[in-house]
This record gives sequence, C-alpha cells and structure tokens, in this order.
Amino acid sequence: MRLTKNSGALLSALIGLVISGAATAATAPEATDSVVVGVYGGDWEKNIRASGLEQFAKDNHIKLTVVPGADAEWFAKLRAAKGRRSPYDIVVFQPDTVQRATAAGLLQPLEASDIPNLDKLYQSVQARFVSENKTYAAAFSLGQLGLAYRSDLVKTPPTSWLDLWKPEYKGHVAISSPTYAAGLQFFAGLVHALGGELNNPADVEKAFAKLKGLRGNAVAFPDSPGAIQTLLERGDAWIVPFWDGRVFALKQQGMKVDFVYPSEGAVVGAANWVIPKGAPNLANAYKVVNALSSAQVQKAFSDKSLYGMTNKEVQYSDSLKKQVKVGEEAYSKLIWIDYSTATPQLADWTNRWSQSLGATK
Repeated sequence: MRLTKNSGALLSALIGLVISGAATAATAPEATDSVVVGVYGGDWEKNIRASGLEQFAKDNHIKLTVVPGADAEWFAKLRAAKGRRSPYDIVVFQPDTVQRATAAGLLQPLEASDIPNLDKLYQSVQARFVSENKTYAAAFSLGQLGLAYRSDLVKTPPTSWLDLWKPEYKGHVAISSPTYAAGLQFFAGLVHALGGELNNPADVEKAFAKLKGLRGNAVAFPDSPGAIQTLLERGDAWIVPFWDGRVFALKQQGMKVDFVYPSEGAVVGAANWVIPKGAPNLANAYKVVNALSSAQVQKAFSDKSLYGMTNKEVQYSDSLKKQVKVGEEAYSKLIWIDYSTATPQLADWTNRWSQSLGATK
C-alpha cells in the first residue's frame, strides 16, 4: 500500500496514541479491594472513622484497616521499607515528619489528576508541602497554638505571647519543653514575637535571654495534653500555650477555660495525609485521600474536633465560626516552623531551655 504524506502523518499520530495509551495503562495503579490507613489513636481515630472514613470504604466496597499510632513509629517503618511494599497506604503526619519523609524520598507525589480535591485546599497551607514543584501531602486539620487560660482566674485575658511575663501571672504559667510539640511551637512563637526568625542564631539567643525572665512566673513544665489539662483543671496553671481545638473542647465540656490567638500570630500544628512510596493499594489510597479532602468529611471532623480545616468549601457551624479563626486570611498569617533548622538544634535548645527556666529535663 502506498502511503501519501497525509496518511503517513496520520499513521504516526495513531502509533503515538497507541504508545501513549500503553504507557498510561502500564503506569496506572493496580485495582485492589483494600486500604491500610495509619491514624492517631483515641478521639482522633474515633472522630475520623465517624466523619466519613468508614462510610466511604463501605460505599466503595473497600476493606478498611485502621492502624492507630504516631509519626515516629510510622516514619521508622517507612524508612525500613525503603519505598518498597509499604506497610501502609496512607498515614497522617505532622509537618516536621512530612518534611523528613519528603527529604528521605519516602512519599508518593500527589497530583490533582488523581486527587481532584487537592485543588480545593488552601494554597497558603498546601504550599508548605511542595518540594521541587511536587506536592507530598494533603493538609487536613489545623491546630493553632495560642494561649489557653482559666477564664475565672485571669482578670485580664492575654493578647500577646509576651503577656506570659506579666507580674500578675507569677507562679501560674505552665511552659512545655521544646521536646514536646507545644513547647517547640511556643518557642517559635516567642522568637517571632521578639521580631526574629528561628534560623537566625542571634534571634534564638535573644529568645533564650527573654526566657530567663520567665522563671518566677513558671510553675510547671507539662509534656503532654493530659498534663496540661490537669494543670488547668486544678488551677495550678492559669495560662499555658496550647492548641485552639483542645481548649475549645475543654470549654465545651464545662471547664472554665478560654483561648486567645496571640496578636503576633498563632503557630501551626497541622495533620496532613501522605501516601508512602510502595503503597500496595495505591489506587484506593488516592480515592480515600480525595474523600478525606472533601468539604463534607472535613466539616464532619471539624464539628467533632473543633479545629479549622483546609478545604475552602467547608461550611462551619455557627458556634465554631465564633471561636476558631479559619480561612485564607487567618491561615496566611500562621507561624510555621522550619524543621530543617529546628530539628538539628533540638537537643541543644532543650538543654538551654532547662537552664534558662531552671527546669528539670
């Protein structure tokens, strides 16, 4: 058969389409009937199951396995897997673990073509999980560290991170060590309040010098949410850096507490969905992360947890909107920690923190 110039071009185009289709088919994730999801335990697990995770799996005939745990455990197992046959399809990571796992090459890049709801997440938040033009996490809930205080014991509510130094709070301030997330986030807030940045050694020095003046006010050094709650319940501590959602939950339960977003900015602690490299049920992982990124699931979780969420279309309850700062204007002002700077310094900062406050490590 004789080919004309036009028919030759047409044949080349057809061959190209066939090759492209074959490549797409070859790279498409294998269809499976299961998914393994790592989530935080306790109320977090209860809330995420009830907010739509279990229902989505049921509706789509996916066998769901939920594994309660924490970042350190999951990260160790992903590192051991080395990107091959991960023990999880999805896990929830804090920003520091996302950063470490991304740097170690342990995460699957996320695309809106696989997870359409990525495009509905706040850009100021999602931008924090982009490396070399690839996105490695779908941000979910945003805990904002500010100041919790006993509303019946504090006459004048605080407005600034620096209010912790006020004489009226002497003997009634609780401060966590940098080894605990709330402590490191508070330290970042303090550096920021003093006009500095964590990656500037001179600014860090200034913050430690300021901490020495807090000795007389500090009464306790809690290292867990339970310890902070106990201090507030007993009235041993009147004011303590803590996350907004946890404080509003205690208030809802009847405790006489309230929360302030410091004028210099709250420090973010985000829960974010990631998909490990080597996830055995990748196709289902994409589907589940897309569902968890939907406005419907995020609203349900927000109603239960009292945290702000990342989908721009979430319709918050009236009571939550009166308390929690949400939306691009609020999120764009959040203080984020650069963990590539903070993590290598953590041991030294913890020692210096103890020395500054006269605290037992």
